[in-house]
Amino acid sequence: MSPSWSDEVASALAPAPGGRTLLLTLGSGLRADDGVGPYLSSLVKFTRGDLRLIDAGTTPENVAQTAIDWKPAKIILVDAAHFGGYAGELRVIALEDINKHTFISTHNFPLSVTFSVVKEDTGAELAVVGVQAVSLDHAEGLSPEVKASAEELAAYFNSL
Repeated sequence: MSPSWSDEVASALAPAPGGRTLLLTLGSGLRADDGVGPYLSSLVKFTRGDLRLIDAGTTPENVAQTAIDWKPAKIILVDAAHFGGYAGELRVIALEDINKHTFISTHNFPLSVTFSVVKEDTGAELAVVGVQAVSLDHAEGLSPEVKASAEELAAYFNSL
């Protein structure tokens, strides 16, 4: 794990001990740093059967049932966020605060509702990790800071 990650972030990113862990990424590659999720998803290659990756893009409600059916013990959600941190900073976001900090305008349905249902139906621990965005302009490509954070995340997940 990166030495720059807080203990809270490190704990959120850790797989479930003895259970399945689902990494769910969100975002649009057409909205600058909102593409952090799809970019991360393109880099992560899990080799263990107890780890699964789903890139939900801008419609996480469309993969909710797939997540429920897989019965994970933990769900790690990674999305671009705005919480006033430094560019590329990772921070854990409480489920009840997710609509305030993530860029829900790029998602079709409130994330808090979607993931409340998934959490309730699976009993899974839910960890929401936001990556502080620099820009959400209609443009392709990540800022250097967000790209570096995504690559750090991918290296960590690929080491599992």
